[in-house]
Amino acid sequence: LKITTGDRIEAVTDASSHQMTVYKNGAVINEIPVTTGKPGFETRNGVKVVLEKQSFVRMRGTTVGIAEGSSDSYDLPVYYATRVTWSGEYVHAAPWSVGSQGSANVSHGCTGMSTENAGWLYNMSRRGDVVEYTGTDKQMTLTNGYGDWNESFTDYRQGSALS
Repeated sequence: LKITTGDRIEAVTDASSHQMTVYKNGAVINEIPVTTGKPGFETRNGVKVVLEKQSFVRMRGTTVGIAEGSSDSYDLPVYYATRVTWSGEYVHAAPWSVGSQGSANVSHGCTGMSTENAGWLYNMSRRGDVVEYTGTDKQMTLTNGYGDWNESFTDYRQGSALS
């Protein structure tokens, strides 16, 4: 039996340096300036995977508990949205934050990049591809996507019927 899954694509984001490095089969193929979650809305550290992709999503702060009309409220058309957590973290086009990409974290937890870079990554990635984050104090949880990747094998196995 031979199974082919395609190239290994990994996007590694360092929230402290505001850079995403994209690898294909272990070789760097792109470096993208990004913005991630600002204080109070930090992006979670850890290994995530592409859960789904949508070419367009209307993102509203109310869906993640931000009160409408508050200073953090938003209602935005978003293109090239690649979901990486069930709680609402995406990698997506954020043309409104291009001036901060590569230098500051200004989002509500998503990873924003230029429309051109988001389109490139959207077309490059597939469900299950790895998207890893470093550089924040907030940690990925086991149930917020495919968080299993963040457990040690010993801890993971304790939840198994085989242990």
